[in-house]
Amino acid sequence: MAKQTVDIVTEVSMQDAAAHFRRAMRVSWFSENITGAGTIFEEPRGSVFDNLNQDPPDFAVVAVLGGRGAEIQKSAVHMYVWDRRGRREITLGVARNLGALGFKAKSKIRRFVAALEEIDPSVKYTGL
Repeated sequence: MAKQTVDIVTEVSMQDAAAHFRRAMRVSWFSENITGAGTIFEEPRGSVFDNLNQDPPDFAVVAVLGGRGAEIQKSAVHMYVWDRRGRREITLGVARNLGALGFKAKSKIRRFVAALEEIDPSVKYTGL
């Protein structure tokens, strides 16, 4: 996970948060269908130390943002969600390869937060 994170508290369900994350992380139709630089969603890689975590997330996903086929230009947005009785705590972080500046990932995080704000006016976030 990246050093700088975006932390969000929302009343949106975990399923709705995941659906909005998926939509927000998608790249353009052209990039996905013509250049093959689409977004790939995968589970975060585990660690042998994961079982030491006293508060594991209830849901986790990584959106790997395409870099036009060049591995060095790819970045990834990690999302971890905890279900806390009536509210969800979400942490987003950006991991990027050497040639990626992270601009695309940050704009996609802003898009995700804006989507949450539209359906939950009480959403709170830090780190943007």
